[in-house]
Amino acid sequence: MPDNTTWHPGDAGRESIERVERLVAGLGGELGFLAAGLLARHGYMIASDGGGPHRNVLGHPLFELPIWLDNATSDEGEVGREVLADICESSLCGYLAVRAEDDLFDGDWDDPTAALMLAGLFRTRHQALLGPLVPDPRFWGRFEDLWRGYGEAMLLERALHAPGMEYGRAEFDAVLLRSQPLEIPGDAVLSIKGRWDLTGPLADLVKHLTKATQLFDDFVDAPDDLEAGNLTWMVRRLGGLEGGLAVRRGMITWCDRVMAEAAGELDRALDIAAALRIVEMTAWVEARKQIMNGASDKLYEALFERLGGER
Repeated sequence: MPDNTTWHPGDAGRESIERVERLVAGLGGELGFLAAGLLARHGYMIASDGGGPHRNVLGHPLFELPIWLDNATSDEGEVGREVLADICESSLCGYLAVRAEDDLFDGDWDDPTAALMLAGLFRTRHQALLGPLVPDPRFWGRFEDLWRGYGEAMLLERALHAPGMEYGRAEFDAVLLRSQPLEIPGDAVLSIKGRWDLTGPLADLVKHLTKATQLFDDFVDAPDDLEAGNLTWMVRRLGGLEGGLAVRRGMITWCDRVMAEAAGELDRALDIAAALRIVEMTAWVEARKQIMNGASDKLYEALFERLGGER
């Protein structure tokens, strides 16, 4: 086994955050101020507890995937810690570019231009870190396709929120392409290791992982989404076109079913992980199932009590 097994994803995350903080500290000017604000807003501050959304049990595997894939393809050697560190930092920068743009859509920026400039900065860093590591043109073709798909999915999501639009399961799956760039760090490892044949299963793995999280998040956020006018597929599915009371009733009715759907997506991801020999994912998936079940139980109780008080 490669010695990367002693370098845990949490360590990789911490080192990546330290690198990005040094990048931000060196920016100065308005971009430095805005970048520091983005890191603080999303919990990426080493000075506190070294946390960040990736440390949340429902967070995306920003750093886990490249390390797991390097371990899983150990027969082809290892890419080395320094290369993995660059890949993990690239993963975080790509994620921060998305966060800047997502915050723009959510109205969290006073100046929309600032969000665009900051997203461009982080995406450039994301790409620049990978450039010297991965010469394979197949990787860069996939890189371009994934980011183009992300852009189309983001625009589609905004259009689908309009009341008269058709927003069903097929549209929900199309919108999920916004999360597919999560596979890029893993694609980089597989390209370096000469295992491009595994990129198809990796893409499916990411699809199921992100679908599970999105189902859960959209379910929990349904009342807030309705209030903000974001008529997601989940809001419509729960009866949101009839108002907030219908959504809360729908959440009680649909809670078990939605949680089962999310768990099913995690199980599909686990099957693919087994085929890829990613042994570390079992505990990772089980932890997510537990937190989803615990959160859904608390949400169910709160909804039931609130509906009882409204009668």
